[in-house]
Amino acid sequence: MALPDSVKEFLQKPNLAVLATISPKGRPQATPVWFMVDGDHILVNTSRGRVKQRNVEAHPYVAVTVVDRDDPYRFVQIQGKVVKLDSQRGAQDIDRLSLRYRGRKYQYPPTDAPDRRVSLIIKPLKVYAPRFV
Repeated sequence: MALPDSVKEFLQKPNLAVLATISPKGRPQATPVWFMVDGDHILVNTSRGRVKQRNVEAHPYVAVTVVDRDDPYRFVQIQGKVVKLDSQRGAQDIDRLSLRYRGRKYQYPPTDAPDRRVSLIIKPLKVYAPRFV
């Protein structure tokens, strides 16, 4: 599904997103994340072995909710499917995300390293954007 232009424009703002996943035991889990639009997909990055990676390996369907920090009643929810876990672009993508949100390359904490980064590539299946008419 292609994202509507008005939604794509909104998603260019560096608002935080909440990524909702389902655990292997069927429990919901939600995490605030950095994101960006990458073509017709949503890109989220994580460190290898984190809960969100394990969850999408078991259940690839996710929801991403982005709330406008200037107007909390304006939001977009995207239901989608993780179509790729990309460890080849992981370090490059976390730098892109850090530049978007912080204006500088990613600063790795002691528990992380470039070779541990994984990008989740999400294909939108349904978009709910009530204030984007």
